[in-house]
Amino acid sequence: ELDAATLAVRRIINLNHFEAENDPDGRGYDSNVADIAWAADGTLYIVDAGANALLSWTEADGLQSVVAWPDNPVPTSIEIAENGDIYIGFLGEGLAPGAGKIEHWSGGELVETYAGLNTISDILLAGDTLYAVELILFTEEGPGPGRVITVDSSGSTPVAEGLITPFGLALGPDGAIYVSYGTIAFGPGMTGGVIRLDM
Repeated sequence: ELDAATLAVRRIINLNHFEAENDPDGRGYDSNVADIAWAADGTLYIVDAGANALLSWTEADGLQSVVAWPDNPVPTSIEIAENGDIYIGFLGEGLAPGAGKIEHWSGGELVETYAGLNTISDILLAGDTLYAVELILFTEEGPGPGRVITVDSSGSTPVAEGLITPFGLALGPDGAIYVSYGTIAFGPGMTGGVIRLDM
């Protein structure tokens, strides 16, 4: 937390210390904070991709482990619905084809898993629509361009394809979706940017 006027550091939530002391997934020290989201009650939820854990933080209770995944699915992203349900995107262990997924949690229980996806780097809830970024798609020729998809219980539907390593999603005030791309350079001179998807 920074002071808005001076940018002086007011507070640090130390995930490295928490991981070293608690190791929620039991796989040894590894912390790589990937995403955060605020719940309506003021709880801050934190996804740690290295620790394979979802953590919560409040002023009163500090950091707490909510759930950990010892099978190393690499959680990368979190969204909280208006009703308080939590959605978490996963890269998938080893970037394996089909190892990516999104989990839907409600009231502390896992209620649905959207599986068989590829390298989910970010998710976005826009109303009732769940969007996701597949960072890389795998074919018989190897890794290729990624895409933005919508996901529901019936499967996934492409929204924008052929994107070079897309990564982050945001909903703009204009109702369009913005996605960053070029986040991993495959060759000299390749640059990143942001694409506007008019929905």
